[in-house]
Amino acid sequence: MRKIRVWAAGIALGCLSFPLSNSGMASEFASEHVTVAWMPHGIPHITARDFRGLGFGTGYAYARYNACLLLDTVITVNGERSRYFGADGEATPGFQTVSNLDSDVFFRGYFDPNALESEYRKHHARAWQLISGYAAGVNSFLGSANAVGQMASCNGKPWVHPVTPRDIMMVIAQKSVLTSGSAFAGAFASASPPDAPSRANDRSAAPEPADKHIGSVGSNAYAFGSDVTQAHTGILVGNPHFPWNGPNRFFELRQTIPGQIDVRGAALGGFPLVNIGYNNDVAWSHTVSTGQRFTIFRLALVPGHPDQYLVDGKAETMDRRAITVPVLTSAGTVVPQTRTVFWTRFGAVVVAKGRGLQWDDKQAFALGDSERNNTRLIDQWLRIGTATSSSDLLAGLKEVHGLPWVNTVAADRSGTILMADESIVPAITVSPENHCILRGATGGGPLVMDGSHSACDWTTAPPLSTDLMPAVLRKDYVFNSNDPAWAFNKNGRMANVPPIVGMMGKPLRPRSRMSILAVESRLKADHSALTPDEAANIVLDDRNYAATLVQPALAALCHGAEQRTAEQDGACGALEKWDGRDTPQSEGAVLFREFWQKARNIPDLWSVAFTPDDLPDTPGTLAVTNPVVRQALLDTLGAAAQKLQSLHFPLSVPLAAVQYRETPRGKVAVPGGREFEGTLNIAGFGALGTDGYGHADIVGTSYLQVVSWEKGLPKARAILTYGQSAETNLPEYDDQTELYARSQLLRQPFDQPAISTEHLQVPSH
Repeated sequence: MRKIRVWAAGIALGCLSFPLSNSGMASEFASEHVTVAWMPHGIPHITARDFRGLGFGTGYAYARYNACLLLDTVITVNGERSRYFGADGEATPGFQTVSNLDSDVFFRGYFDPNALESEYRKHHARAWQLISGYAAGVNSFLGSANAVGQMASCNGKPWVHPVTPRDIMMVIAQKSVLTSGSAFAGAFASASPPDAPSRANDRSAAPEPADKHIGSVGSNAYAFGSDVTQAHTGILVGNPHFPWNGPNRFFELRQTIPGQIDVRGAALGGFPLVNIGYNNDVAWSHTVSTGQRFTIFRLALVPGHPDQYLVDGKAETMDRRAITVPVLTSAGTVVPQTRTVFWTRFGAVVVAKGRGLQWDDKQAFALGDSERNNTRLIDQWLRIGTATSSSDLLAGLKEVHGLPWVNTVAADRSGTILMADESIVPAITVSPENHCILRGATGGGPLVMDGSHSACDWTTAPPLSTDLMPAVLRKDYVFNSNDPAWAFNKNGRMANVPPIVGMMGKPLRPRSRMSILAVESRLKADHSALTPDEAANIVLDDRNYAATLVQPALAALCHGAEQRTAEQDGACGALEKWDGRDTPQSEGAVLFREFWQKARNIPDLWSVAFTPDDLPDTPGTLAVTNPVVRQALLDTLGAAAQKLQSLHFPLSVPLAAVQYRETPRGKVAVPGGREFEGTLNIAGFGALGTDGYGHADIVGTSYLQVVSWEKGLPKARAILTYGQSAETNLPEYDDQTELYARSQLLRQPFDQPAISTEHLQVPSH
């Protein structure tokens, strides 16, 4: 077993001076102060007297390391990418890539900023204070003397300017629809009637799947209760898998308003509160839920009128909205370009021909999105951050009901643990008997509803009641690895989980099966109870679940084959020496990955079929006695060997040689495997080429935290795998990556001393 080394390393940040009197904003400042105590690795501890001050310090601290990234995100959510970068460049409104023009049309046409701001101001006062304070804090940093040195990637760019509270509000709105509306950004922006001319930048013919985030962006989370832990307190392991680049990078911080909130952890970029973290009493993490946030409505069109549809036999006309986007031309001028988008009572009209959503003379399709107007996100994480126990956290989830697309796993210092999916989903009964559902009732993709009946319109009704959402409090252990929440440990099951939340009785994904295997093996390894280091090693030992399934049978196949090609013979020898892990030092991991990526799809691969009574172990056992399967395995193994040889890699090439992050200080090896391998420590890279795996857009383990309690106080270790900053010239860009490559977690005590301290003045308005 690998030992986890815990560092309390220090990086001198130096004292920074911010001459606000020279920024032109001094007259706007009141006497209120916010303290930002800078801890090692650029982690701020923000202390304020109220929520506006807390937002101010948080926005200032985030901009200190990520101002350029935030301003680029603001351009995206304001629909201005075409103005500065041209229409044909690529944008990422969520987890999918579309053209700048499609992204701009989406953000200008999909949201109603006036309605969102009105809702915040009227019903979410503390959230709006955090938002407005955050914007002011960002602007304070932009006006400081040190901004130029911290913003190397965008100095002098025309899009660098102060932000408004509405800008930050839209950044948060973007996050609410990451697994719903944003997945249809191109399908919305390019939707046009059948008689309209083809639009430039139309990518609707073969869109990326709306559920692409499942399997590439996901998470693992584990909570261990007093029945199984050595100290008889809770232990929480949070392991979100998110992009290493872009607006959804995490940022570490601690936030304190004395007597009101004291929380430490990580927040998504632009979000004013900790999303995953811990306080004195409880720790929590999130995983992407399988609940359906949206449905598609099929519209029966009025013959001869492609913009009219029938509801209860009566014609309704689509709402046409002209969206004008300023576009930078090749000549350097900016010209307006207008598109028309279409709305119905159910939602926006979308066209995605590759997914069967085509607008013709008989039908069209509209997107019903339960997250589009969600203004409860900040209130929800504020309630989570002030929870006093796992049961109180659950009560807060039900009270606010504002989580957009995640499950929650939590542990508290008394040893009570929680697994819950209390996210927002439509109140739809999913069954073959529901005649409103035209497709998807058996779990085969997004639900397609019958838009010709008003009774099928769920969009104006409240979401599914929290009383029907799956949740359980226990004392042993729970986990989630992005499968439906009803299966929360090897034998634990929740009954009657609504199918809109997750289909029951389906095979688990390899990561879930690996989670059960890893947890159960550690609980039974000896007679002592689980320690925090043992819990952390569940993720950090990089075991490859597919290897546990197939290595023995594959070895027998290799030894039993009467005739083998040279490539097959070499591959068999290399895999025989592989340690079955995805560590940087592992030799054979690359060959197995290239083999298994194809081999897992061989027909009739398993001799033991799936059974719901044995979720973690079925399907299983390679069907090597089947001559067709046996030959297919050998052929695939030989092809994998040929691929490595064609790229001039030895068959036993160490993983570190091909899986790494490019940094100004050189290549840093990244541990972990792929979703289809069942490695818990996910490392999502591009395809294998002569330079190794494509590393432009890494997705995987991001903010890894392990929290327990000792003498009544939280004892935490964590790593932010890519570092605090998106600026390559700053040491905080990659300082934690080098630690992560060696499985080193950083101590994060509540009483961690500061390296330097800043006292900021908060503007009165």
